[in-house]
Amino acid sequence: MKVNMKKIAFTLCLSLLLVALMASCSCDGKVKVTEDKAEIKFDTLSHDFGQVPKDSTVSYEFVFHNIGATPLRLTEVMSSCGCTLVDYPHGSVDPGERASIKAVYDSHNRPAGHFQKSIRVVSNAKTGFLRLSISGDVEE
Repeated sequence: MKVNMKKIAFTLCLSLLLVALMASCSCDGKVKVTEDKAEIKFDTLSHDFGQVPKDSTVSYEFVFHNIGATPLRLTEVMSSCGCTLVDYPHGSVDPGERASIKAVYDSHNRPAGHFQKSIRVVSNAKTGFLRLSISGDVEE
């Protein structure tokens, strides 16, 4: 029986690659931990609502993950304007878990035209401070 060493090597490499990919993936929806302390990673840092009807409210959830090795705690989440309310987790987010910050923009008594608001996020993460932003255009 003739053994093809190239086929054996290819099969072995492919098997090792699949094992490595499976080890880095979690089937329970958790994100792989990559830091030695708490670390926050957002799916996106900004959101554009597009056209916003006058005298309405719109909301968006900024999803984030704790990719660190210790619990993440948001110590301050504050919007730049009273027209934007935020709701966020007040407890800790365990390593590998996901959570979200909900931003609600209220266009009541706001002038028509473009708006851009920021949300300051302070935490015990390695990057202790970051800014989220929302924008859009209030219709006439």
